[in-house]
Amino acid sequence: MIWGLKGILHSKTENSIILEINGVFFEILICTKHSARFHTGEEVFLYIRETVRENSPLELIGFVNEDERALYDALIRINGIGPRNALKILDVTDLNSFVNAVDSKDTLFLRSLPGIGAKMAERIILELSGKLHSAINANDHIGEALETMMALGFSRSEAFEAIKRATGSGAKELEEIIKSALSSIKKN
Repeated sequence: MIWGLKGILHSKTENSIILEINGVFFEILICTKHSARFHTGEEVFLYIRETVRENSPLELIGFVNEDERALYDALIRINGIGPRNALKILDVTDLNSFVNAVDSKDTLFLRSLPGIGAKMAERIILELSGKLHSAINANDHIGEALETMMALGFSRSEAFEAIKRATGSGAKELEEIIKSALSSIKKN
């Protein structure tokens, strides 16, 4: 599984970019709202999700932050919302707004999202109520842990890898993540 990709932007369209990494070119689907932020020739880092469908090639979906990826993950778990529709939803909302709508059972807001009707809005509320707060907290802790590790003198990539190992081993709170990340670096 690919966690993230960093490379040089070769080209872009409205909803995808071509990223060159050591002579290999990857097409990555992105939210349309982010297309303008990327410029040819610059270094780009994206969090990644892979999508595999029958009779279709592997698709890479890119996110500028982990909140977007967390919301995408929650959306595609709901029967009836596919990867491309999830990206369209991400184009018009963010994790906090979406969580607030789900928690307050705001079907009007949810129905305003692309591809979401009354029944789907009810299904989203039923399936996701109370389940998205852990995604917000985990992502806040990961960002704080990353900043802390970098302040301690670790490179961004070394800190990312250590934090990924820490959260993969079950660390959830900020202090646990940092302690586990530091001990994993000492072992390597």
